[in-house]
Amino acid sequence: MSNAHKRNVAAQWFRASEDAGDFMGIRYGRVTDGSDDVEWLFVPHCECDGIGGFARLLRERGASIPELPKLKHPCRGLIGPLWRLWRAYRSEKGCADRTDWMPHATTGSGVSKAVAWHHFTEAQTVAILEKCRRDRVTVNSHLLKHLDQAIRPEIRRADRRIPWMIPVNLRGHIYHTDDTENHVSCVFAQVGPDDSTKEIQEDILNRFGRGEHRANYFYLRLGRFLGHKTKVGILTKDRSKPAGNIGAFSNLGVWDAGKKIATDDMWLFCPPVVAGQLLGAGCVTFQNRLGLAIQRHPGLTSSPEIASRWMQRWVDGIMG
Repeated sequence: MSNAHKRNVAAQWFRASEDAGDFMGIRYGRVTDGSDDVEWLFVPHCECDGIGGFARLLRERGASIPELPKLKHPCRGLIGPLWRLWRAYRSEKGCADRTDWMPHATTGSGVSKAVAWHHFTEAQTVAILEKCRRDRVTVNSHLLKHLDQAIRPEIRRADRRIPWMIPVNLRGHIYHTDDTENHVSCVFAQVGPDDSTKEIQEDILNRFGRGEHRANYFYLRLGRFLGHKTKVGILTKDRSKPAGNIGAFSNLGVWDAGKKIATDDMWLFCPPVVAGQLLGAGCVTFQNRLGLAIQRHPGLTSSPEIASRWMQRWVDGIMG
């Protein structure tokens, strides 16, 4: 690992997460057209974020990927975002807990059964995009809405709001020499059982507007003043608490829509799962085909087929 990666504050927290017992490899899946087999590849989260890891894999296979684009992020300043995040944290109550996962009899184990995936055709992907345009909602909100609905049958208090962690790309707000490094923060969405896609989208936009992503990155940066063992202790304690995010949802966006990369490969992506936050779901659109992947943490003592059930419900909801 380069010295630059060691100095990256997000990377420092991911290394602490590894020493707290988590596997912090970002999962990518390479699928050859016409095949049902997936070649699973892992990029260390200590070195890259999801977007950076995918760019690295494509470049290693000869693709010409320009410098990753920098985005514009709303909300300036720091005191305002911190104050608004604190006020929001005090007012957000009544969420499902991490202990609300319903127990199931475990009939087996294995990484392959802990992961499920699906690729939509180009025509299906276009249909999803057109539906979102007609409804004036983002694809992200549409996917999160139906992901949330897909896991609710396994939540004991399914009438409560479910808290989700959504990674945020901060390229354009923070800068590192290597464009694949961690340029990451997050927002924490809370989805109610009857929330519409527009309501979910409005909630996420409000979180950006009040600078939640900036405030959370500031808290990451405070880690510069903490020792490695202290970070490990903070993460271990936090993940033992009932309150907190039940899962993570990450979208890498659209890649190579013009099909300039000479390949028949299709791709999948899924963020890591960690103690406490027991499921991860991710998506990426490569050459106009949307791919979904979802995985459960080994600590979720459910039947090993649960990821497949989540995926089937998720796909049915998206296409419904």
